[in-house]
Amino acid sequence: METVANRPLDVSVVPCDAYEHERCKAALQALLEPLGGLTFVKPGDRVVVKANLITFLKPDKAATTHPVLLSALTELLRERGASVVIGDSPGGPFSLPYLKRVYAATGLIDCEKAGAALNQNTAIKQGTFPEAKVMREFTYTAYLDDCDYIIDFCKLKTHGMMGLTGGCKNMFGAIPGTDKPEYHYRYPNPTDFSRMLVDINAYFKPVLTICDGIMAMEGNGPSMGKPRKMGLLAASKSPHKLDLVLAALIHMTREDVPTLEAAYERGLIPGTVAELNVTKG
Repeated sequence: METVANRPLDVSVVPCDAYEHERCKAALQALLEPLGGLTFVKPGDRVVVKANLITFLKPDKAATTHPVLLSALTELLRERGASVVIGDSPGGPFSLPYLKRVYAATGLIDCEKAGAALNQNTAIKQGTFPEAKVMREFTYTAYLDDCDYIIDFCKLKTHGMMGLTGGCKNMFGAIPGTDKPEYHYRYPNPTDFSRMLVDINAYFKPVLTICDGIMAMEGNGPSMGKPRKMGLLAASKSPHKLDLVLAALIHMTREDVPTLEAAYERGLIPGTVAELNVTKG
């Protein structure tokens, strides 16, 4: 994964071996700087950080985006004058009592000290996306509309159905928790389910995708696997290019991950990671 000369950077990867606040904040700055940093954020902008908060598991289980990283990103965004909301729709009811339980278990209360608001809006909306390949009508969490930018902050995990949970799969959290089984029913095979996930990303257009790979999950992900230290952060303006690199880091190829195959058929990624411009800090 060497840098390809004279081409825009596709994916940035930096080492970070511990969830220590100042170390994580410095690593995030080093990670984002080759991608242009956070210069797109202007004073008064509203940013939603779409975390992976799959369920009420503590951070050391390696199933959720770590609160130290979310706090560090919040500080960087606040320093640019933005307001920050952190949210997700975990599996289960998209209700305030349930969300508060998840926020408490996953350590996100600490993010409030850094200046973030934890999403309290449990309204849902009906969306239409005529340009979609498969998901032209859908239900989604309304808080994602109340921002200028979405930053997708995923967790590096293996996944029993999809092979990999990374940037693309993380945006499935736009669908309210109790509605998620309906989408598995509507798209029962991995190919169509993956095309639906690519549609979700095309609709919401996260401006930046960051991956928490300090402690990853291997085995029966996305929630029942075992923590595995990877010691890295990764980021890209494309969730699919990021996922292609993440797959390579855990010894998978495009063919092993249905969401990557779905992205490839739309021309969103090349055939192999060697064709990407990747830099390591």
